[in-house]
Amino acid sequence: MIAAPMPPIRRLALDRRAFLRGSSACIALPWLDAMTPALLRVPPPPPSPRCVFVFSPNGMNMAEWRPDGAGRTAKFGATLAPLAQVRDRVTVFSGLAIDAGFAHGDGPGDHARAAASFLTCAHPFKTGGADIRVGVSIDQVIAARAGGDVPFPSLELGMESGARAGVCDSGYSCAYGNNIAWRTPETPVAKETDPKAVFARLFGDPQKAIDAATAKQRREVDRSVLDSVLAEAKSLGARLSPTDRQKLEQYLQAVRELEQRLERLDDGAKERAPVPAGLATSGKGYRDRLEVMYELIAMALATEQTRVVTLMLGNAGSNRSYDFLGVPDGHHDVSHHGKKPEKLAALAKINRFQVEQLAAFAARLEATKTPNGDLLSQTLVMFGSGIGDGDRHNHDDLPVLLIGEGGGAAKGRGHVTVPKGTPMANLHVSIARAMGGQDKAFADSTAPLDLR
Repeated sequence: MIAAPMPPIRRLALDRRAFLRGSSACIALPWLDAMTPALLRVPPPPPSPRCVFVFSPNGMNMAEWRPDGAGRTAKFGATLAPLAQVRDRVTVFSGLAIDAGFAHGDGPGDHARAAASFLTCAHPFKTGGADIRVGVSIDQVIAARAGGDVPFPSLELGMESGARAGVCDSGYSCAYGNNIAWRTPETPVAKETDPKAVFARLFGDPQKAIDAATAKQRREVDRSVLDSVLAEAKSLGARLSPTDRQKLEQYLQAVRELEQRLERLDDGAKERAPVPAGLATSGKGYRDRLEVMYELIAMALATEQTRVVTLMLGNAGSNRSYDFLGVPDGHHDVSHHGKKPEKLAALAKINRFQVEQLAAFAARLEATKTPNGDLLSQTLVMFGSGIGDGDRHNHDDLPVLLIGEGGGAAKGRGHVTVPKGTPMANLHVSIARAMGGQDKAFADSTAPLDLR
């Protein structure tokens, strides 16, 4: 009896840097099983840790922020409650300080110093002129070392635009309050605040998308980025396993939906810019734009377009209104609460909203698979502010938390209280080491923090 011939064995093996290419666009692919060479039992590639730094202006309602208790059994209050889904992967630090945020004889300007020192842990030189100087930020230290084999060594994003020149806070240059990423002590890295431009940069031709006008013109000509790569996607799908085909379809659908949401977004024409203290602004569009920004970050990390991201939820001293939360007064105004219950409650609403968006981002990373586990296991997300209590403008006992494992370098520890005045730079050193560095010191650090 002649045995039936065995079905042919597929030998498709995609490069893990594979792209779908069209006439004017290319889209990086997430991890697919087909990226493992056929017929070979090979271990997954080594983990590629990623890191995200999220800056919140104006401090927190610390009574609502601080967990009750210590360690993994600590109880998260109303502000941190949205993190319940990833609770076991979170560490909240109490006691960290940025000494460089204090005046040191320079007088007022705590908001500018809070932003400028958040990732540099360096004291900014007080000037309103061109002679700005602070320090290199930890994200740029990491990007210089870990970003050599990705399209974008780092990605700088923000929710509010801002000038580099001029004076914005008590004699401090606007550059200090509008940037947290510094490539050199004298050079901030400009952030992108338009989600459409970020999308074009990541999923279009990077060289063309660098110029905003060119990117806008290309999007007007091309109905959709996906349209130009759809034919190749269909061809590739026919050669994939059912599991990979489903992954590809889900990924392309996510890109399509994100693109459609970008088209529907308020492009800023109806959204007012932050205004001086005492005046309310319209927050219409902010929630949608922030959600899209987080989605873009997740896709950029999943496709390894970059491994280092910074996001400013607002510029230093932001006085944006959160009308959609029932907070018509400006953020900066309510942060100067004077212990008034109504202002503290309004600040807590803003803080919780920020954590809700962060939690949704973490959940998205958790749902994204990589060859080494979910994407959150490969990522460290640091969230915090350079000010503790906005009414006191203190730069110690800062609200800071960490989510994710960074490729195994970290583990959720619940609530960790470090000795009073422990330099925030200690945490930065630990993150840099998790990203593959051998860093022993950064700024005023004294020793790396234990992340496990």
